[in-house]
Amino acid sequence: MKLRRKEATAETVAEVPAVPEPMTGPASARAPKGRPTPKRRTNSTPPPPAPKTRKEAAAWQKQQGGKAKVAGQKKLSPTEYREAMKSGDPRVLPRREQGPVRALARDWVDSRRMASNYLLLLFPLMLMGYTYPPLQIITLALFALLLIEWIYTGSRIRQLARSRGLEVRESAIALGFYAGSRAYFRRSWRRPLPRVELGDEI
Repeated sequence: MKLRRKEATAETVAEVPAVPEPMTGPASARAPKGRPTPKRRTNSTPPPPAPKTRKEAAAWQKQQGGKAKVAGQKKLSPTEYREAMKSGDPRVLPRREQGPVRALARDWVDSRRMASNYLLLLFPLMLMGYTYPPLQIITLALFALLLIEWIYTGSRIRQLARSRGLEVRESAIALGFYAGSRAYFRRSWRRPLPRVELGDEI
């Protein structure tokens, strides 16, 4: 009897089908048995190696300069850059100087005398105020007057720009501070150089 039970158990085990193991990944990523799995191809190209010596770096810079010339990008010399800044060339102007509204603000400042023209004289008074305290109060009062002038100037520039059909996105305070930051420089120090004279209509 015992032999019959063992034989029956062996027959039952043999009749149970083997469950195949789940296969993961795409069919193209699977490799035949006994071979390594192929690596997935990518379309990204590796970056060029960094130059290891000064000679290689100089050659790379020369190559980039040649590409810029081919693309029509001409690098200005220091002298050409200064002349372009003086004339107000849009290619070299900083972002804060660009736009017709900022050009109108520059003409407004250059065609008038403002209290802000004498702003630099307040700094010696501020230094002297450390030894003579009443001067500090006078200096602060003058600064407050200059702030009022800047806000007034900014509002006038906004009104003039809108009357000429220009799109104004800046507030009166922003335009006033821009005008004041130009007004306290001497005319020969201003960049771009003034294109109007004192008393001219703008």
